[in-house]
Amino acid sequence: MKNRQKRSALFLCVVLSASALWGCGQAPEAETVDDVAVVETANPEVGELRLSADFIATINPDESVYVIPKATAEVLEVRVQAGDVVEEGEVLAVLDDTMAQLSMRNAQTAAKNAQLGLNSAQLAYDLQYGEGATTLNDMQSDNTVSQAEEGVNQLQENLVDAMNDLQKTKDQLKDKEKELADLKVKYDFRESVNEIRDYADTFDKSTAEGMIDYLSNLQRYQTAAQEVGAVEGAIAQYKSAIDQYEEAVETLQDNIDTAYDSYSQAVTANNISNGEILEGQKKASQNSISQAQVGISQAQLGIEQAQESLETYIITASISGVIETVNLKEHDFATSSNPAFVISNKDTMVATYYVSEDVRNTFSVGQKIALEKDGRLYDGEVIEIGGAIDATTGLFKIKAAVKGDTTSLLSGTKATVKTDTYHVKNAVIIPYDAVYYDGTQAYVYTVVDGKAKRTEVETGLYDVDSIVITEGLTREDTIITTWSAQLRDGVKVSVPLDSASTENSENNENNENSENTEYTENSTQE
Repeated sequence: MKNRQKRSALFLCVVLSASALWGCGQAPEAETVDDVAVVETANPEVGELRLSADFIATINPDESVYVIPKATAEVLEVRVQAGDVVEEGEVLAVLDDTMAQLSMRNAQTAAKNAQLGLNSAQLAYDLQYGEGATTLNDMQSDNTVSQAEEGVNQLQENLVDAMNDLQKTKDQLKDKEKELADLKVKYDFRESVNEIRDYADTFDKSTAEGMIDYLSNLQRYQTAAQEVGAVEGAIAQYKSAIDQYEEAVETLQDNIDTAYDSYSQAVTANNISNGEILEGQKKASQNSISQAQVGISQAQLGIEQAQESLETYIITASISGVIETVNLKEHDFATSSNPAFVISNKDTMVATYYVSEDVRNTFSVGQKIALEKDGRLYDGEVIEIGGAIDATTGLFKIKAAVKGDTTSLLSGTKATVKTDTYHVKNAVIIPYDAVYYDGTQAYVYTVVDGKAKRTEVETGLYDVDSIVITEGLTREDTIITTWSAQLRDGVKVSVPLDSASTENSENNENNENSENTEYTENSTQE
């Protein structure tokens, strides 16, 4: 009798040679010529053989992004939590933009001063070389004098505003310097916060108490570094603003002096008879206007840069999707070194699983799969087949895109991928136990003129009950399906009438209906 216990358990393997199925059967020993083998027979079926397999996959979104803060500042507000659905551009968190607002005010002040400088230069030019400024009497007219006085008065008002802003910034600087001093008292260090870290390193970290003390002081160092760094940054900003305001005050004072000088020059210009000198002064005045216009352009650029900086203090969603992770809370210090949020686009989820080399060769890009999660099935298709063995698993990576409504699928969770690893159609199929092997040659016994005939065949895909014959048989052949001690090439065979009629009737019915067979497996059909 055939030894079915030696049958290979790798039902997913395509049999390419007889050596791969050496356990399917043993050639029966020769008997005497006068023996009669009592056997059962059947006709080969023509149909399909399908082998399915399940794989454990990890589900992740096709697209995930880290939202990284572009500014370092205290978190004032966090507007989302894990699981929230957000749209691209939606505000996720708001940071303290005090420093950025200060920079904006400085830029606006610089732009204001630049405009005043242009106004002053234009006024001086108009007083000396504008229409109607041809005689000393025209220059000294009430209207001209009034315009000159108005320009000077405006410059003086701007000077007062700038000096007020200067004093306000100096007061803010004092407050921040006091805050820094309080922090230094709070953390009890003399030179820098690095002393706290150095102190932490002195503890014996081989003991639990020492490690606790080390971690406690290390956390204290990190907190101190963040708080002190923020205050020191603010102090630097205020000092820079003071320098700018002081420069603005000096500029305004110079502009006032220029306005007065321009008026005096306009009065005396009529007394100058040398046309070359007059023309040179005119060119100088025109140059002053050009320089003032350049100053306005630079000031406008400063405002635009300050606006861009302000925008970095508002953290927005870079893509539409689901908030996977929130790494910020109010009063934390946001930095560009740590992602604030993780957003996943769940329009397409990807199932990743690993298979052996022989199974990998059965997959193709675009092949349909089914994903089962919590009793629910999702359609999908293979989008990537690994070309190299994964160093961790020793297997090949397969990726499949999961389609449909995937919002309920959580990132990083497990699911079952169901797929057809092998599938043949319109194949000649016989019972698995009907095949024998002589070395590497597979063969079956057919019935010809009442005798057993050894018929060599080529085999293909098989499962526990059936095997595909790729060469050597047709559906009209009659094969012996049972083993007998008397069975050999040329021996007479006897087929029980009831068995033969039953087998042939069932096989004929199967042959007639095989091409119309419907399969309703969970795996996606080809």
